[in-house]
Amino acid sequence: MAGVAREFPDLTGEAGEVMTDQGKISAVALDRVSKRYGDVEAVCDLTLQAEPGELLVLLGPSGCGKSTVLRLIAGLESPSEGTVRIGTQVVNDVDPKDRDVAMVFQSYALYPHLSVRRNIEFPLRSRHFPSNERGELVLRVAKSLQIEHLLDRKPAQLSGGQRQRVALARAVVRRPAVFLLDEPLSNLDAQLRIEMRAELVEMHARLRTTSIYVTHDQTEAITMGHRIAVMHDGRLQQVGTPRAVYEQPANAFVAGFVGNPPMNILPAHITSGTANSGGAAGVVSANFLGGEIALGAEHSVALRGFSSDEVLAGVRAEHLSPDPEGTIHATVSLVEELGDYQQLACRLGTGQLVTARARSGAGTFATGDAIALAVVGEVHLFDPVTSQRIGS
Repeated sequence: MAGVAREFPDLTGEAGEVMTDQGKISAVALDRVSKRYGDVEAVCDLTLQAEPGELLVLLGPSGCGKSTVLRLIAGLESPSEGTVRIGTQVVNDVDPKDRDVAMVFQSYALYPHLSVRRNIEFPLRSRHFPSNERGELVLRVAKSLQIEHLLDRKPAQLSGGQRQRVALARAVVRRPAVFLLDEPLSNLDAQLRIEMRAELVEMHARLRTTSIYVTHDQTEAITMGHRIAVMHDGRLQQVGTPRAVYEQPANAFVAGFVGNPPMNILPAHITSGTANSGGAAGVVSANFLGGEIALGAEHSVALRGFSSDEVLAGVRAEHLSPDPEGTIHATVSLVEELGDYQQLACRLGTGQLVTARARSGAGTFATGDAIALAVVGEVHLFDPVTSQRIGS
């Protein structure tokens, strides 16, 4: 797995908000929320809660509705149906400026004619903070994000990473009850994204402010979030810790979206010990053109309550390896050298590509090689009609 689940603060309070030495920390709850634009339903019947102090990541492909959810929480859009609550208050009819949220955008949205100092202190000026307090707060936040030496520069004199730090500082400086972050790292290069992910996690650990982070990058989601809420076509697919979502995907979409590379998902036919035959545990197999996957006792039990012999069988690349005794036959299409292992793109007899991994020293592989693959880890089964997971 690319990351590990992190504990979020155990903050207790009443009715969705608590007070700490950092200020008010609020839960955010959406209850049966939908948003329509004419005939297009961008968000459909969404029920979701971010706990006080949690970093909740909304993950999904472009157009899945995750940014619309953020705009509904911020008050930039109004729900067509349902209720949005921040802390103890229903905010459907509350102006954005009165919701005590701070939003960080992908585009930085800095004022080009103002210095870094003035950009950061802008929300304090608009709320009429005393000038002596403004200066102290700006300097404190700038030091925490390591940009105090940039306070007198203009945005045009900054790198992309520096501009993003300024945008974060402007959000942090007034200590809102909730942070909303809309793909804030998308404009940065790969190495800087890794560094900024670490800084954002560290910042959240210090502030403990409830944060909702939108991204289409599953690596960001897995490495940053306390929990992940996966969305597709405006609907919530699954919510859970990164490890739970990775290891127990609720449906075939989640299985194929969360993980790099995506899970191999193969149409297969169940034989021997199927749902209707009551065969002995451990003899159930998922068969497809080019191979067979032996299933265990837990699959045999799960399939007894399933009405069809047709399934989708899912195997992650790290659980599929070259093995002369393997029962899956394929041809190597691409070999990627990735340090301590090779990643192999292999084509089955059906024409479908699957991804496997070979540890260093396991052999030398080249495009065009005919190889056998063996499953060395968990197999996931999904309903081919509903795409839902079969079994626990």
